[in-house]
Amino acid sequence: MPLSSLGRHSVLGQRIRQVRQSKGLTQADLADGAVSKGYISLIEKGLVKPSLETLGAIATRLGASVDSLLGADRPPAETATTALLALAEAAVRQRDYVRVDRLLSAVRYVAETYGVDEAHREALLLMGTVEIELRRFEEASWTIERARTLAEEAGDLWRLGRALTLEGRVRVRQRRFEEASRVLVEALRTLRRARAGRDPARIEALITLGTARFYMGDMRGARRRYREAARSYVARHNLVLRGRAWWGLGLVYRKQKQFPAAEEALLEARRAFEAAEELRDLVRVLQGTAQLLHELGRAYEALEHLHHALRVMDRLGMSADQATVLTEIGRIHVSLGDLDQAEYFAKQALTQAHRVGDPVEEAEANVVLARVALARGQRTEGRALLRQALDTFRTRSMTARAEQAGLELSHALDAREDPPGASLPRLEDLPGIDVSPLPSRS
Repeated sequence: MPLSSLGRHSVLGQRIRQVRQSKGLTQADLADGAVSKGYISLIEKGLVKPSLETLGAIATRLGASVDSLLGADRPPAETATTALLALAEAAVRQRDYVRVDRLLSAVRYVAETYGVDEAHREALLLMGTVEIELRRFEEASWTIERARTLAEEAGDLWRLGRALTLEGRVRVRQRRFEEASRVLVEALRTLRRARAGRDPARIEALITLGTARFYMGDMRGARRRYREAARSYVARHNLVLRGRAWWGLGLVYRKQKQFPAAEEALLEARRAFEAAEELRDLVRVLQGTAQLLHELGRAYEALEHLHHALRVMDRLGMSADQATVLTEIGRIHVSLGDLDQAEYFAKQALTQAHRVGDPVEEAEANVVLARVALARGQRTEGRALLRQALDTFRTRSMTARAEQAGLELSHALDAREDPPGASLPRLEDLPGIDVSPLPSRS
């Protein structure tokens, strides 16, 4: 089949899929006995060209015209916004956000001027995605809420589900995990109603929900969502989503002390990200591998991985995400008894977390500084830092993490005031204390 012909069939298939999902129909509903569900799938993938008779039956079932599916009767404004959106999506993948902003401004102008409502909703969703990446969470929330309202008014379940998924991502990045969990459950329900079972948005929602449940201490729920995402049809064909699902499983397995399974999951994630040439996500694998090595008592190897992660972050301009790595380096130095280095890296992490407005990472850095203070016999300071961290974990519904910090505070409160120079027990030798690195934040 000539490439130009394949491209036309792909556009037709995408249009049929978009209209079908907006109507809340499954592929089986659309087939309706006239053709097989598998044949509809092939059409939507652009792998076959339907006959005019079949296309007419599909158009009737969708309540559309054949010309509209072929794009023959599309007004110039719709053609223009489609092209601009395609360019904007390419710019997002290249992380050229200045270009994205210009393209989406043009889309919004044309869409609002000529009433191309579908393109307007799509532009808002894309802009919300960019604002999340740039950590402009207040702006992202406003943009996503606008997209959500427009999708609800239009009965566009597919874009409504995607808007809810983005809203959940914002809540996770803001460390509002309980709210994120509720929104993402609603997103999955909406995408199910839109018959978008094989849509990447559903897998993104599953992975993000898994992350929210993980930080809430629900390992069983997190594992179920990550595993469902990893085994999905979409993950078999989308390397980045596959890698993120396996990365999440690696976090859960490590937390559950299933170290061989954690190692295998992280290896699967690494393979996927390397194949996709997704360096930013590869940094997460470096962090996860470092955490696993620390759990296995290989602290110096863990430090090598974390310092490598910092170097990669510098090259990629990921300064906003460095706090979590700095905190984990500090944790490992505490376990090695190198308190000066632990304090140095924890203070760097605290500064970075404060700069980007990440209260949970500030709390994690304070836990490391508390451990340093307690190990030096500075109990008043150590207790105060643990109380601050405990309040943050409780506020963010991080139940398991709050219990850990509470145990540390309890031991600190029960400990006697030792004279200067007295030897102190290692924190990892105290019952119920886990000084291993926490999972990297998403």
